[in-house]
Amino acid sequence: MVITVGDCTGHGVPGAFMSMLGISFLREIVQKEFITEPTIILRKLRKEIINALKQKESDNKQKDGMDISLCSINKETLEMQWAGANNPLYIVSSRQEAVAAGSETPELPPAACQLPTAAAKCQLLEFNGDKMPIGLHEKMDKFTLHEITLNKGDIIYLAGDGYADQFGGPNNKKFMTKRFKELLVNNSNKPMDEQREILDKTIEDWKNGYETKHEQTDDITVLGIKI
Repeated sequence: MVITVGDCTGHGVPGAFMSMLGISFLREIVQKEFITEPTIILRKLRKEIINALKQKESDNKQKDGMDISLCSINKETLEMQWAGANNPLYIVSSRQEAVAAGSETPELPPAACQLPTAAAKCQLLEFNGDKMPIGLHEKMDKFTLHEITLNKGDIIYLAGDGYADQFGGPNNKKFMTKRFKELLVNNSNKPMDEQREILDKTIEDWKNGYETKHEQTDDITVLGIKI
């Protein structure tokens, strides 16, 4: 099972075009070429995007592309492989002894941190994507493969930067990633439908619940999956 959340550059028609390209290429790579290893998928996707947009190193204006978080899960063994281009992966673990293995950077700070929930203390694992997009960039290294052993009851979250970057609140500032991660952890014991409602209400209140009301500044996507 391959799951991904991508955040394309541009808005309106350009953004829609990039989204269509990304979906088309991903289907080709995963469904027709039967590739499920995240780093290979991202590498091939980057190549296809560069070719489709005719991006050249000499053209500094061509910044189109996408940020993406992509995982491949074996539903029988609960082994997950993940790779990201700028975008992260969050796992709220059902057990304190959650295991992350196989990463080229095995140390986990700030990945492994404990935050209180309404029910108990659980573990939040954070994996940061490589600092390069899907598209032409000054950095064109290999993507890092992370291999994670999941447990029944774990929740994985894939998200773009739209939620954390939304302006609002009492001081007209961004919601910020720290507040977003705390929101995920503090409500992780609730049913997934209820978590969605809380996320929706929280960001709407953040935008509109104070003296200054803000238009949404970016696309917002948060995908949560309970194992």
